[in-house]
Amino acid sequence: MLSRSLLSWSALLPLIALNLFPFAVAVDTIHRGSGEGFGAFWSGMWQRTELGASLLNSILVAFSTAAASTLIALPAAYALSRFRFRGQRALSQALLGSQMIAPIMLVLGLSQMVAGAGLTDTRFALVMLYTAFQIPFDVWMLHGYIDAIPVELEESARIDGASRLRIIRSITLPLSIPAITVTATFAFITAFNEFVLALTLLRSPPNFTLPLRVNALTAGRYAIDWPDVMGAILVASLPVLIMFVWLQRYMLRGLRLSLGAM
Repeated sequence: MLSRSLLSWSALLPLIALNLFPFAVAVDTIHRGSGEGFGAFWSGMWQRTELGASLLNSILVAFSTAAASTLIALPAAYALSRFRFRGQRALSQALLGSQMIAPIMLVLGLSQMVAGAGLTDTRFALVMLYTAFQIPFDVWMLHGYIDAIPVELEESARIDGASRLRIIRSITLPLSIPAITVTATFAFITAFNEFVLALTLLRSPPNFTLPLRVNALTAGRYAIDWPDVMGAILVASLPVLIMFVWLQRYMLRGLRLSLGAM
């Protein structure tokens, strides 16, 4: 048992070190280049980089995307799992195949469409596009998990007189919480870190998301304040890290069951 643990840790330590190395570089750059105390640096960096508004924009856009895509994908995944209809297999394959299309290939057309609707430089446009790109993946994830829920549970409830809506509310949704958590978390992270569409659609700094704000600290500048850049990167990584720590129990369970059902 001890030898197995030592072997596992020996295999994991290089991966852990590799993942922590960028954070160590960021902290070392801040320590060497700031010339300020710890508290003074972070207070000054926050004011100099104006991260507050961008962080709020990113959280708002990511949370809205996660909520909208999950709410739309959940009934679609349930329908694919429980109902039989013509074209069902083709629809499932189309959902999976849509993941092969990179958003960057559609940027020009999407930007023209958004401009025609008068939504350029709005966070609402980002939420709509992020949700549209996220829905196929969400449906695919939730479909696999709902397939793993025994149909017999729903049939027993139907024999007892429960309606379809009551079955979904009382059986399917409670049992699907781990998968919903995984799906919403992936949607949040994807929207929070997205850069290309945000760079194309957003114009004014007050609407910038966090990736755009961090990019603005280096793009087109003759002199780059690297401690501020590294501090901004550390701040940008915190929301995702906190979400993983907070929801890891549900995420691991839901991801394991969702992938196991496919």
